[in-house]
Amino acid sequence: MIGHEKNIANLKGLQERGALSHGYIFYGPAMVGKKMAALSFANFLEKGEFVEGGILSDLMLIQPGGEGAGNGSIGIDAVREIRNFLWQKPNASPRRTLVIDDAEFLTTEAQNALLKVTEEPPVSSLLILVTSDTESILPTITSRLPKIYFGPVPEKEIAKWLEDGGEKKKAAELAKKAMGKPGLAWRLLHDENFKEQLELAAKLLKTPAATRRDVIKKIIEPEEFSFRKFLDAVIINLAWREADGSGAARQSAAMWHKALQLYGRETNFSLNPRLQLENLLS
Repeated sequence: MIGHEKNIANLKGLQERGALSHGYIFYGPAMVGKKMAALSFANFLEKGEFVEGGILSDLMLIQPGGEGAGNGSIGIDAVREIRNFLWQKPNASPRRTLVIDDAEFLTTEAQNALLKVTEEPPVSSLLILVTSDTESILPTITSRLPKIYFGPVPEKEIAKWLEDGGEKKKAAELAKKAMGKPGLAWRLLHDENFKEQLELAAKLLKTPAATRRDVIKKIIEPEEFSFRKFLDAVIINLAWREADGSGAARQSAAMWHKALQLYGRETNFSLNPRLQLENLLS
């Protein structure tokens, strides 16, 4: 866990003063450490240390793609599990902590069911929604949960973290490319599949219009292709291009916003990847 010292201190202080709310929304850019902060806080409540630890008896983590959900969403079945979990008494912690990662992928049905949990929460429960898009969550839910913002981590702090991990030669370069996101730095260093997706996205963005359709067809052909993961890679590449300040970067800005909107639509609708990518790059 690096960065976010003020948020960590505030969360610890709320617990020590007995002033914790029944739930919170941890929001901010993707991969800055929101989920890790939520899991670390659950560890703090149960074991007294603000670190992402091992198995906790009073923690449940819900993420997109679980049983009963659509492709990459969080469905109604997950919320039923949540209710069963939160209404039990804690074993070792003062709170049973439920963390919903990527909460923007909750279906409307699931959000309506979750609303009942926020309206009548058990005394010994703590609900943390982790999201990069608060606008995708129903106002009736966001109005009941205090929000805590997690912003980008300073580049120097990410570089030092990488250096401490034995990556001194790559540290400065990766810290710059991470754009304030420790999670992105880690994936650039360790996640080969992620790096492959970034390379494919970069290739597509450079492909002339005349051959673009053939390239898209090859990219989406593999059975394991994930439209959402590939959109992630496209968005990151566009953000890098926008950050370099060139003419191409300025042209990429509009496409970056279109890609973000497409990412949001992909949450709720079954989209044709080929058509959507062709439209994005047109």
